Amino acid sequence: MRNPDSERSRTRRFLSILRHYRSQYAAWEASGQRLYRETVLGAWASSRPEHLYYFFRGIDLSRFKLLVDLGCGDGVVACVASLFTHVVGIEIDADLCRAGRDASVVLGLESRVDFICGDFTSQQITKADCLFVYPDKPLARLEAILTEAAWRGTLLVYGPHLPPERLKLWDRRSCGRERLVMYTTPSGSGRSAPGLRP
Repeated sequence: MRNPDSERSRTRRFLSILRHYRSQYAAWEASGQRLYRETVLGAWASSRPEHLYYFFRGIDLSRFKLLVDLGCGDGVVACVASLFTHVVGIEIDADLCRAGRDASVVLGLESRVDFICGDFTSQQITKADCLFVYPDKPLARLEAILTEAAWRGTLLVYGPHLPPERLKLWDRRSCGRERLVMYTTPSGSGRSAPGLRP
């Protein structure tokens, strides 16, 4: 059973995250920036904090030791997930990575979330027991990394598109038009110790 005091505290912290990102998105749009853009390795699109919170609370993200957000963009997923577990966000776009890191500091989350500006394929992502991705292309490259490392864990795929081919479907969740699909390795989910360093 969840502790009501920690739930209230988590909800208060989430509302701060929600206000921060709504304000940031409004400022970006007012300055002519879109909430979608190409990066060196793909595309970034904003995510809705309220949907993420709903999903992460519903699947009890706190049961994982470390979530790695692959292509974390502006850090919204990493910041919301940090209310439940330790998070490392990896983003190739320096401006987006900086926005995520700045958000974590402003929101007082820097002890629970780290950011790495780089390509996730050059990081030790298989140290995490949970990976999050909002894919903009097929997941073959990611699946090859996970297969080669004999990774055991859970992959959270945001959106109904581009499912992995080698992982086992575990669960599906919806919130409005948004989807979160959970996959696990065919042999089940393992727990690895945190090991990524920014």
